[in-house]
Amino acid sequence: MRKYLAFLLFTIFASATSIPAEGRFLKTAFSKHKKHAKKKKHRQQNTTIAESNTPPEETLETTVVQQKSKSQLKKEKKGNKRKEKAERKLLAQKEKEERKQKRKNKNKSTTVSPQPVQPVIKKWADIEYPESVRKTHYRIDILAAMYLDDLVRNGYAVKDIPQKAVEGLNFYKGIQIASDTLKKAGFDIDIYVHDVATLLESTEMLVRKNALDSSDLIIGAVSDKDVATLAAYAKKMKVNFISVASSNDAGVTDNQFFTILQPSLKSHMEWQFNKMEQDSKSTPLMLCRTINNTDAITNGYIADLTKGKTTLNKVICNSLPQKADLARYVDSTMPITLFVPITDIKYADTLLKTVSGYFPDVHFNVYGMPSWTGTAALTTKGALNRCSIYTTQAPEVNSVSAGALYVDKTYKKEYGGKPQAGVYKGYEVLFWYANLLKRYGTIFNKQYADNETAPFTRFEIKPKWDAAGNVSCHENRYLLINKYEKGTRTVIE
Repeated sequence: MRKYLAFLLFTIFASATSIPAEGRFLKTAFSKHKKHAKKKKHRQQNTTIAESNTPPEETLETTVVQQKSKSQLKKEKKGNKRKEKAERKLLAQKEKEERKQKRKNKNKSTTVSPQPVQPVIKKWADIEYPESVRKTHYRIDILAAMYLDDLVRNGYAVKDIPQKAVEGLNFYKGIQIASDTLKKAGFDIDIYVHDVATLLESTEMLVRKNALDSSDLIIGAVSDKDVATLAAYAKKMKVNFISVASSNDAGVTDNQFFTILQPSLKSHMEWQFNKMEQDSKSTPLMLCRTINNTDAITNGYIADLTKGKTTLNKVICNSLPQKADLARYVDSTMPITLFVPITDIKYADTLLKTVSGYFPDVHFNVYGMPSWTGTAALTTKGALNRCSIYTTQAPEVNSVSAGALYVDKTYKKEYGGKPQAGVYKGYEVLFWYANLLKRYGTIFNKQYADNETAPFTRFEIKPKWDAAGNVSCHENRYLLINKYEKGTRTVIE
């Protein structure tokens, strides 16, 4: 820098002298140098501005790209394509391996036998009910098929009552006797009776018109179709519905407001099976059919009952068996237990006579169906003398009890003659449930053990649970066992 300044001063000094040629040369040289310095300074300023406005990475990258030749760019492009192709191949291979593993796992899972679903065991206390409402005045709705429209013609009562109306009318007469009895005892109850055989009071119409909305209790001697409708309505309204006549739950599930008073076929089978297990000293022989729908249902119940329990020797008897079919199961030195879940009493009677005829020296303990109860085949002396036959039945009225004698006397006074079974049924259900309402209010379900005011039956109302632990309904499980031997019937409680 110092040399430059010295040179500059010298040039200026020289220009002031009178040496024209050299002065012009020096002046020109200085001018060019000055222009060169100015351009250099301008380039530096532009570079500084560009660097301040462009990110360092981007500037570097741009510079590098500009410096790359076309051949290099082409080479890099091919390299990128090869890299992408390799990545796609690796991904496809990975997906293929995953699909292969899934198929392998699926095949493995099909070979594993599923674990049996264990039923959830619950108790009364586990069932949730709304709070019971206690009243001084209750309303009870009674539903039955009485066919009242067929009992009157041209304004006059018919002389001959149609057979289809007999059961409903007997039930109504029992209700009427109980209603009068409760009124005399000081019960404040309104009782509404509906003939569901008429169009205007059919179950569907009563529900649609909200005719039962004020009811504190619904009692129905109705068909299976009406049972399902009333059970659904009772659950919706949270009011108890009592099914009196049908032993079928009509496919109802998860309904703690629905009670069946007639034990179901499954309950009958359980009683028979349990008694057979207690009494039998050898493996029972089951004679069954598969061509009858009801018998097929009982076979299903038996399959459930035999899980983890007594093994049965089973012989299919869609036609009468030959002696050789049974001989290997029969030991003439000891009694043989026969389990015969066949509902057709005529076929069952023929089957038992055939089997006992094959082995006249063998005593058979036979466990049969509730449909056999009271039939002539069992009460005929000498027909099956080598057989002790057990059947189950719903409880019957003790004709010499105080309650039965009272109903007999009242019925004779009001209607004349002797009451039939439906009359006792109607009397008992209204009398017992009216007392439950008075003692415990509208939700009396957890007090079902209180059966002391039931006139004839020691009801055992218990929940029916499904495998998930939900209560399907409540059912009376109280049954009687009949023993038939040499034509004589003995009742076992």
